[in-house]
Amino acid sequence: MAGEPFNKTCFVSDDPAHQADIIRHDKSARGLSGGTQNGGMSHVQRIHLTPGQYYFRFCDTQRFAANWKAAAEGAWWADYEVFLTVKRAARRRGTIQDYANKVGSSRLAYAAKLFFAIPYEWGDCGSLVIARLKVRLDAYKGRGLPAFYNRDPNKADRRDGKADYVPIQDPTISQLYIPGLYGQFDDVFTLVQLGATTSFD
Repeated sequence: MAGEPFNKTCFVSDDPAHQADIIRHDKSARGLSGGTQNGGMSHVQRIHLTPGQYYFRFCDTQRFAANWKAAAEGAWWADYEVFLTVKRAARRRGTIQDYANKVGSSRLAYAAKLFFAIPYEWGDCGSLVIARLKVRLDAYKGRGLPAFYNRDPNKADRRDGKADYVPIQDPTISQLYIPGLYGQFDDVFTLVQLGATTSFD
């Protein structure tokens, strides 16, 4: 049907084969994919994304270097207004800049980690993809929840300092979880810009 979102079957479907994927995406958006709450969002709602708008995805540097498009096809994104808020904080807050320097991160990457509660073990946010939406997509939108560091010393990242990540409390900050992007980047987005976050500072 014309006008339906490209990823409709990630939210609702009459096909029983899609039911497991729908449940998986919903749990991932809510931070429940591992069985216990870790990251994800609260106040989750399904929204429509408008073609022509710009969306922003922070990626892990190593995964980005190996295959930027595969890294960009992850589900977690930010809209333009949220990205601007994070970028302004990176430029203006001395504490963000100081700690970014201490761990060898760009200030924009570290600001993203604080606003979106992304431990280093999940990715360093050192690369950025900016894309313009070509087709209608639906997404989950919500407020970020705390992410807990991995107590397993073989999996934890020393840069997290054994600290949990509680997202900066800013009512204007929301996150987007867009399911169904894997293998579909060129079908849904036009690439605008990409590269290390240092080039966007």
